[in-house]
Amino acid sequence: MTAWPVDAVPDGHVAAPHHVYLGLGVLLVVAWVVADDLPHREPVVSVAGALVALFAFGLVWPWYPVVGAAGAVAGVVVALAGVVWPGGMWSTYSSAARALAGVGALVALDDVVEHAFGWATPLDLVWVRVVYPALPST
Repeated sequence: MTAWPVDAVPDGHVAAPHHVYLGLGVLLVVAWVVADDLPHREPVVSVAGALVALFAFGLVWPWYPVVGAAGAVAGVVVALAGVVWPGGMWSTYSSAARALAGVGALVALDDVVEHAFGWATPLDLVWVRVVYPALPST
């Protein structure tokens, strides 16, 4: 049985360009844009989940891998659940905003699942098989 999380430090350094940052950044920007559309209907659950995931991934995981990985996975799952929950806060916003926030959360989920569980995820496979081989070697 392998240890969990699979990566003690994701890709050797959490400051590397991980797509968890890109995905949660997209979700947070969309939440910021739609937050003032309706009074007293802010996407608090998604924002809180995203912030927990960012904190856990970037600041906790390198020193406490189990706690960091658990926090990152749980935070992204909460953020995604906040977006897709039927009748939740996001249900009153435009479907385009909801879809963009959901895609952002899925992109982030792809990264944390790959680093925590070691499963081959779709975006990781694209990186390994297409993008990385096309980059010029240094």
